[in-house]
Parts: sequence; structure tokens; C-alpha cells
Amino acid sequence: MKRVHYFSGLFITVFIAFHLLNHAFAFVSLEKHLEIMKIFRVVYRNIIVESLLLIAVAVQIYSGIKLVLHSRKTAVSMLEKLHIYSGLYLAVFLLIHTSAVLSARFIFHIDSNTYFGAAGLNQFPLVLFFVPYYFLAINAFFSHIACIHYKKTNSKNQAYAIIAIGLMLAIFLIAALTNQLHGYEIPTEYNLLMK
Repeated sequence: MKRVHYFSGLFITVFIAFHLLNHAFAFVSLEKHLEIMKIFRVVYRNIIVESLLLIAVAVQIYSGIKLVLHSRKTAVSMLEKLHIYSGLYLAVFLLIHTSAVLSARFIFHIDSNTYFGAAGLNQFPLVLFFVPYYFLAINAFFSHIACIHYKKTNSKNQAYAIIAIGLMLAIFLIAALTNQLHGYEIPTEYNLLMK
């Protein structure tokens, strides 16, 4: 189970790295972000890659929950507990986020691009949910990687550095996706979904 979880996690991690890199371009401009997204989508919206990605997400959630049930009583150190809690948050986030993206495309028939995510980050009171939701997801991702890195290297300093990078990136990306930075307009169809 650990090996299955590890390899499905590696596949998802590659996608998430490109996904976060794509979101970072929103700090330059929303247009640049959408331009880069089109390039990346040629790969990850390919029917084979996307199917493998969805299978990997399902496998990751299932195997992660099984591993948590097995290891929760033996976790002693702070990083061992963080590994479990960050994994649980990622399981919940992946389930909600993947369902939302698929719903946007196949039920609401709208592009699940940045406007889809940014709509919640730019409307009150939804911002009260979406800021912590995305902030914790990015931090959980980096914390999970930090804990795995610690298990392999036994370097707490490097693990804490990875966590710090995640924290800074989360702040950076949330700022980039709010319209306070560039003053962009969110198309009406995305705003209607949030009402």
C-alpha cells in the first residue's frame, strides 16, 4: 500500500508542480496565466493523461486513508503527526477540488480555468471559505512533501525550509488570484455559480 501511495503521489506531485507554476503566472497577469494554462492543458487534458491523473487521485485518497488508519496510533513526533494531518487535508481537498472541476466542465459547461477558482476568492462571504481552503491546501501539499523528505533524509532543517516555501507560496498565489492585484473582471457565468 505504501508503494502504491508513493507512486500515485509522485504522479500527482508532477501535475501539482505544473499547476502551481501556472498559477504563479497570475502574478504577472491573468492573460499570461491563461496563456500558459493553454500550453499545459495540451498535456494534462489529453484523455490518457487526464484519465491516469483521475485514477491516481482516487488511488491516493484511498491508499492515504488506509495508511492513516494503520499509522495514526504510532505517530509520535510533530512531523509524523503533520504527515498524517496534511495527508488527510489533501485527501479532502482533492476530493472536493476534483469534483468541482469536473462539475464545472460536465454539469455547468464552463471552463474550469482561473476565473472558476478566483470567483470564490473575490466575493464576500465566500472568500471566508476559499482563502483558508486554498491556503491550507498549498501548505498541506508542501508539509506532506516535507515530512516525506524528513523520513528519507532525517533533516529537520530542510523539512522546515520546504514548509516555509509552501507558506510563502500560498500567500503569494492567493494574492495573485485576487482581483486586488490586477483589478480584473470575473465573467458573469462564474459569479452566477457562486450565488
